[in-house]
Amino acid sequence: MNCWCLTIGLVYAMAGGDWVQFRGPAGSGIAVGGSVPQEIAADKNIAWRADLIGRGLSSPIVVAGRVIVTASSGARQDRLSVLAFDVQTGKRIWLRTFWATGPTDSHPKSCMAAPTPVSDGKLVVALFATNDLVCLDLNGNVRWLRSLYEENPGASDGRGLASSPVLAGSTLVVLAESQNTSFVAGIDLHTGSDRWQVKRPREPNWTTPLVLPANGSEEPLVLVQGTTRLSAYDAATGREVWALARGSHPIASSCLSGNRLFVPGDKGLVAFELLPGNAPPRLLWEKIKLNPSTASPLVKGDRIYCLRGPILVVGDARTGEMISQVRLKGDFSSSPVAAGDLLYCFSEDGLAHVVRLGGGQVALVSSGSFSETILCTPAIADGALYFRSDRHLWKVQATKLR
Repeated sequence: MNCWCLTIGLVYAMAGGDWVQFRGPAGSGIAVGGSVPQEIAADKNIAWRADLIGRGLSSPIVVAGRVIVTASSGARQDRLSVLAFDVQTGKRIWLRTFWATGPTDSHPKSCMAAPTPVSDGKLVVALFATNDLVCLDLNGNVRWLRSLYEENPGASDGRGLASSPVLAGSTLVVLAESQNTSFVAGIDLHTGSDRWQVKRPREPNWTTPLVLPANGSEEPLVLVQGTTRLSAYDAATGREVWALARGSHPIASSCLSGNRLFVPGDKGLVAFELLPGNAPPRLLWEKIKLNPSTASPLVKGDRIYCLRGPILVVGDARTGEMISQVRLKGDFSSSPVAAGDLLYCFSEDGLAHVVRLGGGQVALVSSGSFSETILCTPAIADGALYFRSDRHLWKVQATKLR
């Protein structure tokens, strides 16, 4: 055995590149390049573990050698923090903390650090459930600040907002949709000024917008998945290009594969075909047995993977027919992520499940405990997997034989 190229009990998957938003590249949950281990636990393949100063459901992002994550602390969760750690050592590089300007009420499971930050590779924008919006450079210097709650009185939700911001070019898209004041806004990344703002239905919604790639000479669209209205907005102007009056899931977010859009619904998972010319999409199929409970679905190749409670359901992305299912353990708020032929699912009680997808046979290959509550969706970059609990930020990477 050559110790320089093999690891104990590991099967490698491909991963790599920065992970700059919720669910990584294009919001797909899929990494490319590198190698990620098959066996992970608190005592297996841990590169480092760093202490955090407060609570958080937000995912870490990985950009330019930094792992950036948000946290909220204080008796009233009114101390809002953005932290950056060295990707190699786990040493904290900087910490910036701000006072909340909006209400800090939430469900006991949630907190003010629920939305995931987003980056263009040079700037980082962090949105908090208080509707405080902060833009910093990669050294932690503040570029601009906004209190979206003060600007939009009533833009709050006593259960806790959680939609993450996304970038469409230099337009930052922020969704604040609840049973009170609701809107979606396009904000200039560099100045923090509004490019547009559109009122949204007053309804509970914790989903994250999805950027639909430009179609020919058209501008990219931003999909907003509301519980009663599915809308696609021109990212540059905020013009509603198309809309469908239909019920969608209030928590599990949409995903895209090629020209096929998959939207968790109130009755079932729906597949649409995106059409040329920014026409309204065409319904392909709707299947109740593939609809997720809380976690967002993941599409890889011609298969779609959805967590229905503790059951990972595998469906044919072309037809919606259920192919197989794998029983896991626990409840899942974290959405699955994939690297190569491995899928990673973290339960709320800190159990990491690794599922092999290749060869037509989907099977659970390992489970490992971290003994901490994990609600975030992991990030994968340069052969490592990153996730956080309220107490710690973890880096998982293959440990080689000596």
